[in-house]
Amino acid sequence: MSQERKCALCGKRAGDRFCPALDAYICSTCCGLHRRKSIACPPDCPYLVEAERRRRARRAQELARSWERLSAGLAQGGRGRLVPYLELLGELLAELARQGDFRDGEAVAALRYLARKLSPIEIVETYVPPLGKLLLEALSPLLARGSLDPAALREACLSLAELAEAFGEEGEPDKFVAALLGTYPERGPGEGSRIIVRP
Repeated sequence: MSQERKCALCGKRAGDRFCPALDAYICSTCCGLHRRKSIACPPDCPYLVEAERRRRARRAQELARSWERLSAGLAQGGRGRLVPYLELLGELLAELARQGDFRDGEAVAALRYLARKLSPIEIVETYVPPLGKLLLEALSPLLARGSLDPAALREACLSLAELAEAFGEEGEPDKFVAALLGTYPERGPGEGSRIIVRP
């Protein structure tokens, strides 16, 4: 009778899943505890992919509640016109997150940078956040065509930055970004871009 394979990390529980990063079998508990912390998981690890999918879905549910409160507050304050702009920014940030990894702090800095660029007062920037530059490049054609109201977009940037800061959590530097990715999942082939001009 074969002896049960033990987890290569804790040596206590059964090693029931193969870890490609360690080239060894580990238990699900150690996988969860050490994933992307002390283990450099390859992005295609099926356990990482599934765990990230579940995390994004949970965070998206949390964000939906925060988004609902923000939308209701804006509507009560007579600023309901900002909601489509918030959705546009959220979708665009999710799209950019799929193209390159960034954290919540970078998203907040980018939104605040875009708000400054949309200000009627010209501000000389000493530092241009890379994500802010991408946001501005993506939205500039819409602004140039008059499809977006710069003042409304500026307000939406500031509102979304505040939401992102409040939503964030210590120890999870990409909680807001994960929530956006769960809210706006990648579209299948042939579905085209989800980013449309609503305002």
